[in-house]
Amino acid sequence: MDQDAPPGPDKRPETYWIERPDQIAALTSVRRQDIADRMAASGPMSIKELADQIGVQPSALYHHIRKMVEVGLVIEAGTRTVRRRRERLYNAPGRRMRLRRALAGRKHQRLMEDVVAALTRQMDRDFRTGGRSRIRQAEGERRNYGFFRLIGRPGPAELERINACLHEIAELLWENQDPDAELLCLGWVMAPLPAPRRR
Repeated sequence: MDQDAPPGPDKRPETYWIERPDQIAALTSVRRQDIADRMAASGPMSIKELADQIGVQPSALYHHIRKMVEVGLVIEAGTRTVRRRRERLYNAPGRRMRLRRALAGRKHQRLMEDVVAALTRQMDRDFRTGGRSRIRQAEGERRNYGFFRLIGRPGPAELERINACLHEIAELLWENQDPDAELLCLGWVMAPLPAPRRR
């Protein structure tokens, strides 16, 4: 494999904030969310490599990649030659793709609800796929397969601690990339529930 242009230093921003309505709308697609997450986790790759990772034919990804490039959620990252064929490489525009700022305001609430609906569909797919994995481990300190939904009444101090733990988990997944390790996905949804009606 020959790299047509030697890779230079990674000049992408550490965090890429997704705030534009066209970008948020693009992420209401389960497939596009998966593409964004995998590129952010794995770095530059060809459509063929991405298709192999997802388990689909490359032809199923071209229009999604084109749309994501159009709105800036995927960037072109050069080319390389493999067996005398030139492949275009793609990457995420930042090492961390974040929607938190868009969620903070209510301006895009409906779009954000659609993004979360797609996210939960993807979580269902991931859980089903993980259940068939040869490396599935549902117990012990190296557990990589599980789920939970909890309802509680944390006070302000406990809520701060929960958010600090979630931040620490995100940092662990963003920063510690072992190229020999299997990919792992982790999804979560947190929402305040309405107070119970008084009788």
